[in-house]
Amino acid sequence: MTSQTTIETLSNEILLYIFSHLSWTDLLTSLWSLNIRFNSLVCSTLSVNSNLLNTGLVFTLGSSYNKLYSTLFPLILNSSCLSSCIQRIHFDERNSIVRDCVYQWLFNDKEILFPNLKSLILTQCRLKEPLIESLVYLIERQLDELILNFAIDNFMVPDCVRKDSPLVIDEKKQTSMMKQLFGLLFSGQCQLKSLQLDINNHFLNQDIHHCLTSHYDPSMDRCFTLRHLDVRMACTCLLENLIERVPNLERLSVHFQSSLDFDSLWKINPDILEQSNENWFNKIPKLRCFSLNISVDNNREFTYLKWLLNNVDYVEKLEIHLKNYERQKTESSNIWKSFIDANFVRQYCLPDKIINLIDFNFYICSQYELSTDDIETTINSFNNHPFFLDHQWTNVKCLYDPIISFQHLFSDFRNSSKFSRHPYKYQNILKWLPTSLGPDQLYPSLSFILQQFQQVNSNVTSMKIYSGEDDDFDQADSMMALQILFTIKQNQTMNLSIRNVTKIQFGTCLDQIIAGTDTSIRRNKISIQVLAHLISMTVQLKYLVVQHFKWLLYAAQYASEELGANTLSTVRYVEFSLPSCHNSSQREILMCKQLVPFLKQYMPYLQTLHIWRPDDFPWTSIRPDYGKKKDDSGRFTYRWLKSLRTSESISRHTTVFKQDLCQLVKNLKELTFLDIHGEIDHEKVESYRLMAQRRFPNSRIDFDLSRFRLWL
Repeated sequence: MTSQTTIETLSNEILLYIFSHLSWTDLLTSLWSLNIRFNSLVCSTLSVNSNLLNTGLVFTLGSSYNKLYSTLFPLILNSSCLSSCIQRIHFDERNSIVRDCVYQWLFNDKEILFPNLKSLILTQCRLKEPLIESLVYLIERQLDELILNFAIDNFMVPDCVRKDSPLVIDEKKQTSMMKQLFGLLFSGQCQLKSLQLDINNHFLNQDIHHCLTSHYDPSMDRCFTLRHLDVRMACTCLLENLIERVPNLERLSVHFQSSLDFDSLWKINPDILEQSNENWFNKIPKLRCFSLNISVDNNREFTYLKWLLNNVDYVEKLEIHLKNYERQKTESSNIWKSFIDANFVRQYCLPDKIINLIDFNFYICSQYELSTDDIETTINSFNNHPFFLDHQWTNVKCLYDPIISFQHLFSDFRNSSKFSRHPYKYQNILKWLPTSLGPDQLYPSLSFILQQFQQVNSNVTSMKIYSGEDDDFDQADSMMALQILFTIKQNQTMNLSIRNVTKIQFGTCLDQIIAGTDTSIRRNKISIQVLAHLISMTVQLKYLVVQHFKWLLYAAQYASEELGANTLSTVRYVEFSLPSCHNSSQREILMCKQLVPFLKQYMPYLQTLHIWRPDDFPWTSIRPDYGKKKDDSGRFTYRWLKSLRTSESISRHTTVFKQDLCQLVKNLKELTFLDIHGEIDHEKVESYRLMAQRRFPNSRIDFDLSRFRLWL
């Protein structure tokens, strides 16, 4: 009996379950066109429109250029059965291939390619006229759900750029298109039911603010279909303008990324707010659920927070994330100096009047020194407070991070989940932590994070661990973390919590400055050992970001037995920095030559490689070895750097870069995307470009002075 006949004996229900765990690319390349029944089941699988991962068509960094354009695109575009079954598409525009897909797929000669598309997700979106045209049509006629997340540098132009520069002109076009888009989103022409926006850009918020407030006609400029709105923003006044436009809203989730002190449009008098009797019931009377994520630094901002909560005192579900990740202010009058307990939560995290509230969750994080007795007092305060006793909201958790003196207080009201899709979402503190940090902000210590994985029922799949000041880990913290890991490894039940982790980010967020920083292995020896043990305990690690490549090398050497041949074989995405190929020590130059052999041995199925460099793109250096000669005056380095712009040097570096790329592609058979951030002289651009085009004629190449990208 053939394998095809064997699988055909399975029922449709079992086959649909199996298909739901396959990517859409695997479904089409392996199962499409086998027979009519399988085609029907593939269409049924792809037609699923839900918030679950991998439903519909998902275009991410792992997409192969050749596979998409030679096989998958023609297959879908030439099959009306396939194109009509798609209800959900997710484009991640960090991959420029995906950007092309957006413009080509949503519209093709003004023809609708996906007539039943209901849900569209655009991550790291860059506004272009074809995209705006497509969105206008879809928003007015077709979509129920739209999720927009804009690229960070979409509206950023360096101060040094001239006003008549193409960059400035493009910025003005982007802003104009954004105004057009927002005018549509919150007008009567919009047919969306659910909208999620990430517009966390101060200058952009100002433009949108003026767009929404000018020429406002209440009878025309309102969206009556929108029920769910989730928005990340930088300006509070934008929120107040938005709610004027969505009278039938039922769920509202708001995330202010930074402190209100950074809001250039925030000019509200706190005294006026305290005396205000305003309520949003007259504007959005159907609102039942309100979620707020806000960073508060001072008393004036607490006043605004209270005013905001009192405006929604009629909701049935309330969730608040209140935090201050910066080092605490010294003013004795600051409300953050108060003891944070049940009285604090009742006064500052809830409206004055409780009318319909039946579901409440909160998370509070601030710098505050606590003793063991203080923690017990905090928890007991909820058991003794009449309000929380009456509502049966007494089960809270209070955790203390002694390394940075931070208190984490959050609810664990398991009986309070009427409106929640995930009733037990917040049992683990890691679910509450920020996804990114700004300058001078504090993040929980390494040992504190690992302690949370000692929970038996931890279902956390992503772990972010930031280094401290000067990009070094605290030694005492690292020792504690190592002891915690040993305890977890010895307990099979606890060990299961780390086995679920699929993504690890270890170290400071990467950029070119970090790439040029000489971070000592000696100072971070213990923390890198923690990384080694951590990696060895995972079984399905897919995404790995490490501050320095040399940390990975040391981790592999330290735990050579535990990091066997298959430990990192599940990794599909890796990102790290490499030292300079011009100014580094001879030891670091030799270390860079181990890049490809290391990846071949430990990550043979790698799909995406993201490298940060402080200078040139090749990782193999051809700088002369000074040997024992001292270069205290820098004369050898100066001569070398001066020679880099000569035609001979450019030719040699082009050859070395070609050899590096060929070696990488030859040894990593599954590689689909290479992304290198660096900095080169403009004289090298054309030479590098021609070399790459000749060597990879069937691949896509994107090239400029600071970035090289290759899609295979």
